[in-house]
Amino acid sequence: MVMNQSEEFLKNNKIFSDFKLINLNNLTSMQISFLIEKRLISIALAKYNRPYRAFIYNPDEIISIMINEEDHYRIQAMLPGFQLKKVWELIDWYDNKIEEEVKYAFNDVEGFLTCCPTNVGTGLRASVMLHLPALIVSNQLQELMDSVSKKGYAVRGFYGEGTNFQGNLFQVSNQTTLGLSEMEIIKNLEIVIKQLIEKEQKAREELLIHSKQKIEDQVMRSYGILKNAKIISTTEAVNLLSNIRFGIEMGLLIKVGYDTINWLMLIIQPGYLQLIKENKMNQMQRGLARAEIIKSNL
Repeated sequence: MVMNQSEEFLKNNKIFSDFKLINLNNLTSMQISFLIEKRLISIALAKYNRPYRAFIYNPDEIISIMINEEDHYRIQAMLPGFQLKKVWELIDWYDNKIEEEVKYAFNDVEGFLTCCPTNVGTGLRASVMLHLPALIVSNQLQELMDSVSKKGYAVRGFYGEGTNFQGNLFQVSNQTTLGLSEMEIIKNLEIVIKQLIEKEQKAREELLIHSKQKIEDQVMRSYGILKNAKIISTTEAVNLLSNIRFGIEMGLLIKVGYDTINWLMLIIQPGYLQLIKENKMNQMQRGLARAEIIKSNL
C-alpha cells in the first residue's frame, strides 16, 4: 500500500515530475552498496529483507525519500557546508507536499508516532559531518565527545549509526526529538557544532606553533604512500586522504584541491569502484584498482 501511494503521488504531483523511484529488490548487491556510499539510502534500508523497499530521489541527489525503511517514509536532504537551516527548509517543504497526499500517524500529545520510540515527537534527526584531525592528534577528542554525548547528542561513524570511524570524520546528531520544536533542535545542534569547530580550529593553531614539522611529515608521508602504493584498502586510503585534507586545510600542501579529495573518498569505496570498472571484483582486485585510481587523480 505504501509503495502504491508513493507511485501515485509521483505520477500526480508536478513537483515530483523529475524524481525517480527505485525498487531495491531489482538491484544487485553491488548497486545497493553504491547507493549506500552515495548516501542516497541507509544501511538499514539495504539490510531489511522486504518485498517493498524503495527510494525516491531527485536528479541533483539532494533529496532522497526512503520507503519502508524503519518507518514508512524517511525524508532526507544533504547539502555541503554548515547549512542546517536551509536543509530543514527543504525537508519541511517536501514533507508538507507529501502530507497533502498521505496521512501520517500523529498524536496531539506525542507528535509523530514512529516505529522507534526515540524518534517520537518531531521525528527530526539533524546531523553534521565534521573533519576533526587536530583534536585527535592533540588527544582532546574523547573528552569532547563524552561531553557532547552527555548533552544528548550522538557521535557516529562514516555512514552513521552502527558504522566505524574513518578518516577523522564524525557525524554529530541530536538524540532527542520529543519536547522540542524542529527549529529548537536545529539551533541547539548549531551551538554544539560551532563549539566543536572552535575547539578544532584552536587545536590546529596550537599544532602549527608547536608541531608543524611533525604534522607536515605526516601529510607528506601520506601523499607519498598514496602516490606510490600498488595495493591499498578502503580504510587505509580514507585515513591517508584525510591526512592530505588536513594538510590542505593547514596550508601545508597545495598540490591537491578539496574537490579531488572529496571525489576520491567517494569513488574508492567498494561499490562505487566496481561500478566504475563495470566488473565485480574481489578484495585484491579492488585494492589494485583503488591504488591506480588514487595515483592517477593525485
